[in-house]
Amino acid sequence: FPVADIKRTLDAMSWVKINTLHWHVVDSQSFPLVVPGFTVLSEKGAYNARSVYTTADVKEIVAYAAARGIDVIAEIDTPGHTSAIAKSFPEHIACPEAAPWTQFANEPPAGQLRLANAATTNFTSSLLTSAAGLFRSSYFGTGGDEINANCYDKDPQTQADLQAQGKTVNQALDTFTQACHKALKAVGKTPVVWEGKPSMLLVHPVTLDKDTLVMVWISADNVAAVAQKGYKILHAANEYFYLDCGGGGWVGQNVLGNSWCDPFKTWQKAYSFNPVAGLTEDQYHLVMGGQHLLWTEQTNPSNLDSVIWPRAAASAEVFWSAPGGNVGTALQRLHDVAYRYKQRGVKAIALQPEWCALRPGKCDLNA
Repeated sequence: FPVADIKRTLDAMSWVKINTLHWHVVDSQSFPLVVPGFTVLSEKGAYNARSVYTTADVKEIVAYAAARGIDVIAEIDTPGHTSAIAKSFPEHIACPEAAPWTQFANEPPAGQLRLANAATTNFTSSLLTSAAGLFRSSYFGTGGDEINANCYDKDPQTQADLQAQGKTVNQALDTFTQACHKALKAVGKTPVVWEGKPSMLLVHPVTLDKDTLVMVWISADNVAAVAQKGYKILHAANEYFYLDCGGGGWVGQNVLGNSWCDPFKTWQKAYSFNPVAGLTEDQYHLVMGGQHLLWTEQTNPSNLDSVIWPRAAASAEVFWSAPGGNVGTALQRLHDVAYRYKQRGVKAIALQPEWCALRPGKCDLNA
């Protein structure tokens, strides 16, 4: 996404008091972030020479966000979702672009960091701390989601490392995670990780400091288990907050395929969320907030605004004003938000025909 698109999104966020941009800035397909000391990653791993974020771009985005009261939390997902690193540092990546990809990754191309290798752990720690230095936030995301066991089972280097150390993959993941988080803490950053299957904490037990922020994405039903362990929670449940759900399948040669998290997540669904559901009163303090998420397999500058807005405004009200609001009265506020956004150059979608928007309640189900 061009810097201008990110700035426009930050503007739109500020208008409804969304105060954090979680920027999942790299992934398996592309490594667009220019990281000091690791510039070869973006030189060889970005889509092209123009599709990068320079240090000047990042500084501009962070400052633009800060002027609007928005914190930018960047993420470099590890050890999975790192295939693009193989273009410049193949020695650190297991099963790069292995086929068929479905056996080695959740989406193509396959490839994940050799978490049992000491050199790879040192490389990753250095990469994370260098990237973290580009951002003002006290938080930095290290990912931890969608780790593919078969990739490591079929990687001779990883198996040799595990055998030499007498460790299992989970034990190696624990060592790898602790080392990376220790490095980030040494430069003043608090780690943020994903929870869920097959991610860390509940599926892959790892040692995390209690100040680690845990994004619960696989299901809101897992929030209680994370709270029981005493970790701080960021709500990110796909069944409420994934904006890309319901867009149809994007994987080729799959005629009947749909998005894995169907159906489309309406603003009403997000608005119905209760941030403290399933928690005891003495656990409420663990809820640090929530996020409306957009994964961009099917999103680019042509539809960015319409996928996000005004749906994401619904969760802003939930997390600022508490759950239990009236959907009928909220609809009128969202209509106002959508109209104002369009006047300001943000292409928010219509929530109803204009006839309905001008006649509150007339298009209710039993009106």
